[in-house]
Amino acid sequence: MGKESIRFIHAADFHLERPMQDLLDLPEHLKQALVDAPWKAAETIFETALVENVDFVLLAGDLLNPVACGACGPAFLLEHFEQLRQRNIQVYWAAGTVDDPDRWPDAVSLPSNVHLFSKRQLEPVIHRRNGFALATILGRSNDGRESIRAAEFQAEADDTYVIGLAHGVADRDSLISQRIDYWALGGSHSRQTLHGEAPHMRIAGTTQGRSFSEDGAHGYWTVEVDGNHDAQITAQDVDAFRYITQTLDTEDLALGRDIRQLMTKRISRLQSENGARHLIVRWRIEMDLENSSQVGPAAIEEILSWLRREYGHGACSVWSTDIEVLSPKSFPSKWQEEDTILGDFLRTATENRKTLGKNINLKPIVESETPGTPAWEALLANEDSNASMQMLDRATLLGVDMLRGHKVDLLAPTRRFGGTKA
Repeated sequence: MGKESIRFIHAADFHLERPMQDLLDLPEHLKQALVDAPWKAAETIFETALVENVDFVLLAGDLLNPVACGACGPAFLLEHFEQLRQRNIQVYWAAGTVDDPDRWPDAVSLPSNVHLFSKRQLEPVIHRRNGFALATILGRSNDGRESIRAAEFQAEADDTYVIGLAHGVADRDSLISQRIDYWALGGSHSRQTLHGEAPHMRIAGTTQGRSFSEDGAHGYWTVEVDGNHDAQITAQDVDAFRYITQTLDTEDLALGRDIRQLMTKRISRLQSENGARHLIVRWRIEMDLENSSQVGPAAIEEILSWLRREYGHGACSVWSTDIEVLSPKSFPSKWQEEDTILGDFLRTATENRKTLGKNINLKPIVESETPGTPAWEALLANEDSNASMQMLDRATLLGVDMLRGHKVDLLAPTRRFGGTKA
């Protein structure tokens, strides 16, 4: 009888074994909150399940590495699983690679309300309420393969709401061909909607971003299914910290606008958009090099200190990690036309940009200066055109800085504050 409503939570990728990253000059007043953030985000999901009295919770893998977490990791899950058991809320768990079922301690039994799916074969589980079948969960833990094999997810034709639960790389076209009402997926750390209407396909994403590569909002999905199997799906945010990159371009800095005023406006907007949570911000500045004498290493250091002092404290702090002056999209034409070493250097750099740096061979230079190491050889053998262009841009900026007599030390921010990759 699959004609009753169903309410469930879909979450994944707690990664309780992973600390927060990309934190420079870690602030003392935020240390404990940073340590607790991944755990509190996961805890909020279980608390919501109790408050909303959901039918079940779907966990799509990579919750924790029980070895790396130590005893506190499994104990955390067991405590919350037991709270759900007391309220007769089921947990369906398809493990990923981090929480491989073989890693779970043999001496620690999961509560009776938790079904951990096998990684060796697909398992169908019928979820019942008062004896009536409401949903069929087709689940399989990750067996080490990267992609989810959609063809395995075959369901009997009946009136139940059919859910595919898996962890891995999902191919939308292959998943959509199966008779699945809702795909509950894990693996990517970004919350995503692969298909916005039936059959619904959702990636939960991680519950707490850990670095600037995991920027933006993080949380889980709540799903309410009516008697006609129409689903209302809502994104819920639980992250206590949010990573954000802010760029001030040459237009922002035009007409002598003050950098502090620009930053103040950006921070005010970020606080309004992101609600009651801490923000971790890195700043990128695209400078007009002909008019950038006011932005040297001392100025950058002072601005960063001001940002941290002014906005880095309080209930919803904005902690600035670093300020980096970006390589400009182009250098002043009059510099390139100079009959100087600087002019020759810029003309050479421009030619190499046209060929994406393919004609540059640094290996003989490096070998003559330092003994070759595997790390150097791997770096020099890198054929990634994007990485090569980034390296060329940084080298060009450094060369311009040196040839102009360090009038403005454009790379000082990244050396002094440990600028990260864009």
